[in-house]
Amino acid sequence: MSTSDRAATIDPSTAAAARLALKLTLEERRLPFPAWEETGELLDLLSRAVAEGDATAVDKLTFELQELSGSRVGRIGNPQDGTPPEDAGRTPLPEPYRERVVALVHAPDQDSPSGVSRPAPTERA
Repeated sequence: MSTSDRAATIDPSTAAAARLALKLTLEERRLPFPAWEETGELLDLLSRAVAEGDATAVDKLTFELQELSGSRVGRIGNPQDGTPPEDAGRTPLPEPYRERVVALVHAPDQDSPSGVSRPAPTERA
């Protein structure tokens, strides 16, 4: 069964917002490992929502992804004042999650007039 008709219901602005959040996750975010596990769960849900053409879910999950990632503005202060750096204990996106983000960002659907990506959801063991 083709989901092209449903994928077309995701408007270009929702798709663009999702891509931006994913690109920022891929390129800039630094999170503690437990937050990356939660991000992985969001990526699974986002992938499924995109595949099903559920624009409401894509929008909601994009917001949750942005909220989980927190602020992109670092704290201003003196590194010699004894406070730990803002990104202490935080790591860039781990490789297994990186592959899923790349798949979501770079898998355009040629059949969809809106150009929305529709990767298949990943299966969890």
